[in-house]
Amino acid sequence: MIDDDKIMLFLNEMFLRKAGVLHDTILFHNGKEALSYLDSYEAENTVFLILLDINMPVMNGWDFLHAVQERPYLQRLWIVLVSSATENSEQEKALSFDHVIGYQQKPLTLQGCLEITSAEPVKAFFDSKKPE
Repeated sequence: MIDDDKIMLFLNEMFLRKAGVLHDTILFHNGKEALSYLDSYEAENTVFLILLDINMPVMNGWDFLHAVQERPYLQRLWIVLVSSATENSEQEKALSFDHVIGYQQKPLTLQGCLEITSAEPVKAFFDSKKPE
């Protein structure tokens, strides 16, 4: 999760836990921290589901989205923007990026978390983690 608001990180993490979505979660307070982590991550088979805020200091969500377009690990990223912006143009802009698979309003809700887990292509991953 990438968000500069510690309260939002806490709330989002709580709803993700309730929805059974939390898997090895790492918290970052801006896009630059997350980008540095991804740039130094050595395992080449790990796929990342990133919940990304738009308005942050240092490196905002839009700058992060543009920066990862040039990275060799782009094919292993699935991104959901989680934002307080309510304009349709923001959602349309977010979904214009190939690896953005969703857009949720802040704070996440249990329903929003379930929408994330049912989005393609991450649906198969979360379906495989459900108890029989």
